Amino acid sequence: MSPKYDNRPARVITLASGKGGVGKTNIAVNLSLALSRLRRRSMLVDCDLGLANAAIMMGLQATDTIDGMVDGSLSLDEIVIDGPDALFVIPGSSGGGAVPSLDVAARRRLGQAFRPHVRSLDYVIVDTPTGNAPETLGLIADADMILLVVSPEPTAFMDAYATAKRLTLDHGTKEISIVANMVENEGAGRDLFRRFSDVAARFLATELRFMGSVPRDEHVRAAVMRKRCCIQAFPQAPASLALGRLARTLDILDMPARPGGARFFGMEALLGAH
Repeated sequence: MSPKYDNRPARVITLASGKGGVGKTNIAVNLSLALSRLRRRSMLVDCDLGLANAAIMMGLQATDTIDGMVDGSLSLDEIVIDGPDALFVIPGSSGGGAVPSLDVAARRRLGQAFRPHVRSLDYVIVDTPTGNAPETLGLIADADMILLVVSPEPTAFMDAYATAKRLTLDHGTKEISIVANMVENEGAGRDLFRRFSDVAARFLATELRFMGSVPRDEHVRAAVMRKRCCIQAFPQAPASLALGRLARTLDILDMPARPGGARFFGMEALLGAH
């Protein structure tokens, strides 16, 4: 373990998108696994309640889901399942029954469940619900890093901007990291980021940071059909190589704990205790 991680509380990274269909969950799943393959103690948390499919993409079967942590009936240890390559997975609920709310009280209960594990993990990757509901934005904002997925499709582009705007105006977010997904190549990804940054700079006092791009790749869909991560099923595919680069780029960052991240899942109690 690198000295960088000694006694450092887990860093929380939330994946966000303005609309569905831009590959947010695929990036969350593959990024989590790629970090685990770097020998980082990583956990994927599927908070996309009611429409969760992160575990399904890995071919994992879950008896219990995050619903039990939200309502306080189950502990993290009772829910967590082992993913590939030592990745821990907290499965979300998908279909059937009432969808639980991730309001402040629910996040406080999640905090009680996560608190004992604040120093036993390096990264907590959170797949958040799609859209700009207030509870979703609150969940996204309470992180050490926000990773906003942007794609070239015009409505997805504008919905991602709307998410950035609401995070900035409603939650005081000062920095958002951007991943360009489903682009033709790295150059196209940088062009997409520049266009997004130009629009945001006119209206928002938020620093945008380009983390990289993932190309449009039919191997991604093929991996989903196999219920495996793309980096597992097709390790040399263009998307897999890009996702590996994204994990390495993220891992070399000096990612300080931010006020929001320190509160996320109730981890702030331990931060102040050491």
